[in-house]
Amino acid sequence: MVLDTDDAETVALVERYVARLGLGGEPLRVTTSRATFAGWLGRHRVDAALGGAYVFLPGRREHAVLINLERIARARPKALEIVVAEELLHMRDHLDGDRRRHAKHGHDRIARRVAALTGTTLEEVRSCLLPVRRRPLRYVYACPRCGVEVPRRVRGTWSCGRCARGFDRRLVLRLIREVVPERSGEGAEGPG
Repeated sequence: MVLDTDDAETVALVERYVARLGLGGEPLRVTTSRATFAGWLGRHRVDAALGGAYVFLPGRREHAVLINLERIARARPKALEIVVAEELLHMRDHLDGDRRRHAKHGHDRIARRVAALTGTTLEEVRSCLLPVRRRPLRYVYACPRCGVEVPRRVRGTWSCGRCARGFDRRLVLRLIREVVPERSGEGAEGPG
């Protein structure tokens, strides 16, 4: 087992649940770094919204687990334990041939199993992660044919979903306005 973390609590919990779930003989890598996990996957980046992730790396014949400490509500007593247990439970399921994924995260059979394994409630399982901070809507696009307005968080090129099933160059949405986000802690007037 390779533990790529300096967080002592994470190390202790991984060791506890590896033993409890009978995963000791399996090649396993655990990290708290999204960049390291992305490297293991052969990607440039991993979504910051993830609290944890499990994947089997067939080329290496290894299991890889990410515990994203930045997203875990560490102020809640068993939040880290819940995430560690859940990811290692996914590994146990993979080894047992169960390839099903979450039906609805926090409201499915996996959540019930995690709650039973960790001695927590379903509400604790559902609230172990910090809320995702979404980018504000900054751009408003419009369809050249039907005129529907479409708010977006990022700039890009899309065609109208109402007028065409797939991407259609003739129906590319046009940027009609940029919404200036309000700045918190400052007055309504800009520098003068």
